[in-house]
Amino acid sequence: MSEQSRPTKKLGSWLRRHSLTLVAALGGAAGVAYAAGWHSSAAATAAPTAQIAVVPTVAAVMEKASVQDTVQIALILDTSSSMDGLINQARSHLWKMVDDMGKMTRVVNGKTRGVKIELALFEYGNQTLSSDTGFIRQVLPLTSDLDKVSEQLHGLFTNGGSEYAGQAIEQAATSLQWSSDPSAMRFVFLAGNEGFDQGPVSAATAMAAAAKKDISVQLIYCGDKESTWEAAAKLAASDLVTIDQNQVAQHIASPQDADIMRLGDELNGTYIAYGSEGRASIARQKSADVSSAKLSPKVALERVQLKSKKAYRNDSWDLVDAVDKNSNFLAQASDDKLREEMKGKSLAEKEQIVKANAAKRSELKAKIAKLESERATYIDAEKKKQGTTEGPSLDSELMKSAKKVAGKKGYKP
Repeated sequence: MSEQSRPTKKLGSWLRRHSLTLVAALGGAAGVAYAAGWHSSAAATAAPTAQIAVVPTVAAVMEKASVQDTVQIALILDTSSSMDGLINQARSHLWKMVDDMGKMTRVVNGKTRGVKIELALFEYGNQTLSSDTGFIRQVLPLTSDLDKVSEQLHGLFTNGGSEYAGQAIEQAATSLQWSSDPSAMRFVFLAGNEGFDQGPVSAATAMAAAAKKDISVQLIYCGDKESTWEAAAKLAASDLVTIDQNQVAQHIASPQDADIMRLGDELNGTYIAYGSEGRASIARQKSADVSSAKLSPKVALERVQLKSKKAYRNDSWDLVDAVDKNSNFLAQASDDKLREEMKGKSLAEKEQIVKANAAKRSELKAKIAKLESERATYIDAEKKKQGTTEGPSLDSELMKSAKKVAGKKGYKP
């Protein structure tokens, strides 16, 4: 073997050994195509030019996996009477919204970086809340635990009350732990349907508090355009968007649906809980699956698709994600933090168990990605055949405004 061909052969061997890891990092059809290409040609000698072409992609994937930018979103929902449709849209669109946000990337020094998503949840305008707080409640601080967000969304209910939108924005801007990174994207999304000029905090004061921390405010009015909301949107330097809160997204069944759902169930089996919240988090994960399925088959499928992406991370309670984030995690974790079947085992045994679950998860994610791509092609064809169009919704309008902000900061959807 020539000296020149030896490094190329070593690279090919490394890529074959780590193909499942790269599938998970690449995501979608690209990851599936990559793995299929390497394994189908395992017995053949690839041309040197083909192997060299893969190197930049691998480097970009490794950078994207190890360095992520931050996207923080405070979702403020009006839970006064008649707003049940808005809450249901928030529940139904959660997974797709996070999935779409999670696709954003930014190139820094020639390397592609992905994003991590943190969500906070507020409600306002509910009569059961204290007047001392302006009928406003922080339901959840900023968190990357999406199952907790789902759980709390499903716990919201409506009850008539005064709607102090300006005060709610100011509270979100001043009470949350917003990132100080200039490159981070910070959003407040507030939705409601009564006059914006209620309460002790004016729209100007609220928008100034947000602007001070470089927080982009997007207002969503549930109904036709309303003058006080239009004026507030101008102060926020954004366009007021309007939605029909009672609109329900149409589900188009596809041949891939059953297999995607089956693989989603199998994906849960790869999680290894740890810590005081481990068991509760496993139960919460399953509960979020059930709640999504009750909303509609479309929501259930979108949840599975999100669970197969890097935007769905649970390193605070899952050993596979924790080790992926910190390779020394198992060596540092005491046995009392681990579940019974992991206790008393050697470090090598623990690492083998986690490695096996990680490999299985990567395999399942690759299968889901392939089916998702096939499903998307099928759905697009069906929509064209049926002439189906969807009106503005909470998710679609939030993404429009998010993309505008993203573009200004160098992110691409």
